Amino acid sequence: MRVVLDTCIPKLATFPGENNAAALIFELTRTGSIEAWASPAIFEEYADVLGDRPDFVAEIVETCRVAYPLTELHIIRHEPDNRFVECALAASADFIITVNTLQGTLTGRDIKR
Repeated sequence: MRVVLDTCIPKLATFPGENNAAALIFELTRTGSIEAWASPAIFEEYADVLGDRPDFVAEIVETCRVAYPLTELHIIRHEPDNRFVECALAASADFIITVNTLQGTLTGRDIKR
C-alpha cells in the first residue's frame, strides 16, 4: 500500500505513548509494511516542523520513497496541503494519512491539470 504522510503524522510519532497511532504508522513505513512517499517540498516541511529532531528527519528521508510531482494544484484552501495531494497523485498513492479533516470529497473534477 502506498501512502503519503501529512506532516502531523511524523510530528505526532515523536510523542511518547503506548497507544500512539502515528508512531505505529511510522513503524509500519520503517519496516516496509506500507510504502511512504514524499516529495522534495514535503521533505522541506518535515525538516521545518521537526527541526529539533534532525536524526528523525534523516530517518524519514531514508524511509520514504521520493515522488516528483509535475502538477501544481490549488484545490485545498490551506495552500501547503496541496503538496500532499500533488505527491499522492505523482506516487499513485492509495491514501494520504492525516489527522486533519476535509469537509466533502475530492473528485477528478477538483483536480485541474
